[in-house]
Amino acid sequence: MSNLKERFLKGEKLEIELYDIHAHIGKFNRDYPVFAGDIEEILKEMERINIKKAIVMPLGVYGAEWFYQNEKLINDCKKYSEKLIGFCLINLNFPEKVIEKEIEGCLKNGIKGIKLIAAYQNCQDLEKKTEFVCECAHNYKVPILNHSWQSPEFLEKMVRKYKNVHYICGHFSFVWKDIVNNYENVWLCTCNYLEFGVVERMVEEIRNDRICWGSDFSDLHFGFTLGPILLASIRDEIKIKILGENTKNFIKNVIKQE
Repeated sequence: MSNLKERFLKGEKLEIELYDIHAHIGKFNRDYPVFAGDIEEILKEMERINIKKAIVMPLGVYGAEWFYQNEKLINDCKKYSEKLIGFCLINLNFPEKVIEKEIEGCLKNGIKGIKLIAAYQNCQDLEKKTEFVCECAHNYKVPILNHSWQSPEFLEKMVRKYKNVHYICGHFSFVWKDIVNNYENVWLCTCNYLEFGVVERMVEEIRNDRICWGSDFSDLHFGFTLGPILLASIRDEIKIKILGENTKNFIKNVIKQE
């Protein structure tokens, strides 16, 4: 049995550094309430589990709340800069001028990337609006984490056209594997329901240096996303890459932050 699996099953501290590529600050959302998402509670849990850094995004996904959520994100990331790296939330239903102004304002205030979640926003002109954000990200040279890139064909079109962007597939699916394997600037978050055998197949078919653990906290419990990886029948060194080293390298080499 692997050391990490054994420690996890015994409820012992893993004693490895975790880096989280997909997390959320919550609680203060009208449309998508997460009642245990207070930032101080999150930081305590990060400390307990030994999460060194997390890329965090707002959880509000509807209406005009994204302005308020981004403001709160800026404040939290400034206050806890040693732990949190912010990606601003974009609502694609707003005019392009408003979207670009919000991106520019967030980046000027220390935010390092962009989060898209149009699947929850009922955007009617999805590809056009998504491409506009990719163009903005290309001009500012910042990464985008998208809840879903719609299709491999659309993602590949963006990757080939806007080469200054690093693209994160926000939720795991094998549908993204060829693009992840073939392009240096595409990353895959593990967050999803990972049924028996999926992690083993994942590391066999997808380049291991681009698979990054994402907890999706404070929406999901840490155990939901950690468990399938720690219990998988793969080498501990690969688990360590997925749970920490790959995102650590992303933060260092893409975001340019230690």
